Amino acid sequence: MQRLLGVISLLMFSQLAFAASSVKVLSQHDIEVTHNKYLLALQKAEVPVHSNHEFEEALPGGFSRKGKEIQFSNPYFGWSLGECNRGERKDKPLTTRIWQDDQQRVWLEFSAVETAINKFGVIECGNEVDLVNKKLLEFSSAATE
Repeated sequence: MQRLLGVISLLMFSQLAFAASSVKVLSQHDIEVTHNKYLLALQKAEVPVHSNHEFEEALPGGFSRKGKEIQFSNPYFGWSLGECNRGERKDKPLTTRIWQDDQQRVWLEFSAVETAINKFGVIECGNEVDLVNKKLLEFSSAATE
């Protein structure tokens, strides 16, 4: 029950930006702690991490954003292609970024699963997108609360 309430509160406080193809969650921790807790959540779920590094990206207006980026296997598909695969692969790595804004707030941001799955022309079987979203929200909750 407590886990369900945590996921519900996470959804309420998350900024779902489907137009921007990402989900942003405000963290209660600094970048390093959030990063380590996210990696621990992936490890507990036995999700392979493909890369784990720092990033810097240029933003409009001459600003830049620095933080940490983690690429990992889709927690639902792992390395398999799934039974209903039509189109390209749905086991492409997913990406999470952890960064700090100009107001010193730490954000955990991950790619929207709908974009990753639909990008490859894959027809969904059952509720795959919902299952992956649920897992990613669980990882985010573990890292940010």
